[in-house]
Amino acid sequence: MMNYPTLGEIEVKWRASRGGVCVLVEGETELEDAWFYNTWFGSRAREITFFPQDGWEQVVVAVTDLRPRLGAKCIYGIIDRDFEGQTDYPPVPDDGILHTPKYTLENYLLDPECWFKYVQPLTLRTPKPGWNSPEEARATIEELYRECLPLSAFNWTLRQARELDHAAFKGLRDADRQYKEHPSALDNLGDVAGYLHGLQTQMGIADDLGQKYTDRLAHLQALSLANLEQVVSGKYVLNLLRERFPLQLSGRRAWDDVLGAYVHGCPNPHPDLSDLVELILQDAHA
Repeated sequence: MMNYPTLGEIEVKWRASRGGVCVLVEGETELEDAWFYNTWFGSRAREITFFPQDGWEQVVVAVTDLRPRLGAKCIYGIIDRDFEGQTDYPPVPDDGILHTPKYTLENYLLDPECWFKYVQPLTLRTPKPGWNSPEEARATIEELYRECLPLSAFNWTLRQARELDHAAFKGLRDADRQYKEHPSALDNLGDVAGYLHGLQTQMGIADDLGQKYTDRLAHLQALSLANLEQVVSGKYVLNLLRERFPLQLSGRRAWDDVLGAYVHGCPNPHPDLSDLVELILQDAHA
């Protein structure tokens, strides 16, 4: 069942609001990425509104379809950076699609100072190890990032394998072609480099996938937290944070409430995202 708005629904809402700029973002429902963008930029609701589309591919398709209908200056898209390299703006790309400077939107929900601000009142009677000062919070967030480095290196290597020989990659089992979403998923593979070497053999390619993984992991381990935010998915880190959170939670809805409170305590959008929005509005009004 599709939860995100259809292109027709977006068009109706756009016309009813008498214009402004529509920005399509990832997320199947209004409570995912679109909620954060609309909350961060709520003071500019008459100028710009964010609508969800299920995944980056759907964002691209929707922007491509709507631009001829509503005008190129009315429809844009923001998608996660993911595996893309650094993209420098301006100008706005001709297709109207921009990438977040950090790896995913979730990376912007991992500010150590904001998490400390949220947790601090709840530590007054019962200290929470790893969260009792801004410095502890930063160390905790960085530790979660570093726990995800093997996962990130593995998924990056799979991406490289697909680009090396797309047809051979498609010939692998579905389970072997899927990106992993949790560090524990690598435990089932045993020797990760050896496992990747096995995929290399199945694909019949000369490139050493095991060595690529080892080299990528070493590269990630040498990076600072600021640089890791650009190359490690915040989705994985945020999932670990939810699992290790120092307060008792019950169900996904409780975590949604926590994230809502996090944004309430730190309501200002990250400068990266403010810059993207300003760039879109400048392009729309040019």
